Amino acid sequence: MSTTAKNLIILLILVAGMVLWVGYSQRFSKENKLSYEPNVACLKGSPYGKILALAMQGSIDFYWHKGSSHEHAEVLADGDHHHDHDHYHHDHDHDFYTLTEDHGEKSNRTLKPSEHVGKHLDVKKREPLRVRATKIIRKMAATAHRRTDDKQLTTAHKKYLQGVTEDKLELAYKLDPSNYTNYGNYHLFIVTTNYGRSAANDDAALKLAHETLVYCKSDQLDPASYVTAASAAYNVIYHIGRHHERYSIADAKTSLAEFDHCIKRHKEILALAVEEGRITSEIRYREMAERIRYLTKLREAQGKYMKRVMATKMTSNKIKTTK
Repeated sequence: MSTTAKNLIILLILVAGMVLWVGYSQRFSKENKLSYEPNVACLKGSPYGKILALAMQGSIDFYWHKGSSHEHAEVLADGDHHHDHDHYHHDHDHDFYTLTEDHGEKSNRTLKPSEHVGKHLDVKKREPLRVRATKIIRKMAATAHRRTDDKQLTTAHKKYLQGVTEDKLELAYKLDPSNYTNYGNYHLFIVTTNYGRSAANDDAALKLAHETLVYCKSDQLDPASYVTAASAAYNVIYHIGRHHERYSIADAKTSLAEFDHCIKRHKEILALAVEEGRITSEIRYREMAERIRYLTKLREAQGKYMKRVMATKMTSNKIKTTK
């Protein structure tokens, strides 16, 4: 075989390989088979991942609120409160105290500044050293993250905060998709226009809700998973109600039935968990009950709205058919 023939065969093989590569890459891309999301140390969805997801909530809160968390705000407010008392800046009628003497009689007189300071110092002295040290450390951390100017954030800074917040929310969600708070935060971030975003991504939020619903319904042991499932089901209901022109009456009924099923399964799994002694914390029990009560009220309100909307749609459909 001549050299020209060999080169021609090689060229044909390369061209065929290139065509096959382009064709299959487009096919795999449409089927989302080219994306690779490694699960390092199998943390995502594991018990350790759930613990890390809980631990990340403080960090997310810090970036979401542009550098200061709720805890920092409370600590600084508490510090300012004590600071005002130390300097006798009383906005209310705190200058006059009713003092009870040893013999039980009451006397109304102005409390001297020196007496007020003495009482305040006595309270501080009664605090254990560990408590005082903890307060000082918390105040130092809050002060370090406090904004020192009132200027608006730049566009670049907003984009940076948006990217960091979204990455952390996504990671926390993937570590534990059944966590009520992490799912709620991630969903809220997608459907809001924080950091100057032009529009919310309703389609991505709907996809997240469906994925969360499927994931949580696979857990038949933890009743908290069905609380998150109910939250995702409500978000689907809300989406259908908001974009009712794109959905049928059957879609609306299915979404409402899905929510009711999640509530029913939650109660069944919760009763079994309590009977088997897997839930002993009263705090956790009350937390789930409050969330279910809140979601149920939202579902009732949204159900009434969807009933009116779908009734209007049925009426308009009848008018069109009669014409």
